[in-house]
Amino acid sequence: MNPLGLLVVGAPRGAAADVESVLALLPPHLPVPVVLALHRGPLDALAAPLGRRCALPVVEPDDKDPLLPGAVYLAPAGYHLLVDRGCVSLSVEPPEHGQRPGLDALFESAADSHGPRAAGLLFAGHEDGGAGLQVLHARGARVAVVSTLQTGGDGGEEGEMAQLTLGSVGGWLARLAYVPRSKVLP
Repeated sequence: MNPLGLLVVGAPRGAAADVESVLALLPPHLPVPVVLALHRGPLDALAAPLGRRCALPVVEPDDKDPLLPGAVYLAPAGYHLLVDRGCVSLSVEPPEHGQRPGLDALFESAADSHGPRAAGLLFAGHEDGGAGLQVLHARGARVAVVSTLQTGGDGGEEGEMAQLTLGSVGGWLARLAYVPRSKVLP
């Protein structure tokens, strides 16, 4: 398994409270950047509310800002947030599925830039995100879909698209961040 280099999260507007709950689970010394696209209106101020319970800073980046470990990058209103090796890119390409920021755009850019070193988490509830998550999965990334229904599991087997409930996201995140230590020989 490749070491994790990036976590991308996509969610429809109605999942904002669930996203806030998941951000609260992130450890304060997360060794990777988190990039978040959340459907929103043009006047929605989300960075401060989402950062209330998160141990990491939640910021709305400017174009070409570097991606640094231990920070959450929230897509600004009216822009697609894309990732490239080492930085973010803001795009005003047409809305996808009627949304900008778009979830598919974020997931596809993560697939292109990080491939199997990425992990993707999609909150169900909108048509946007599914195709991009499939692309991410096809490139070897670890991916999961969070459903509000109680039909999800605990994360599934390696290589599968995990189906999660909100309560099982913490375990999935912990498995992503786990790096086994090398055995010390005398």
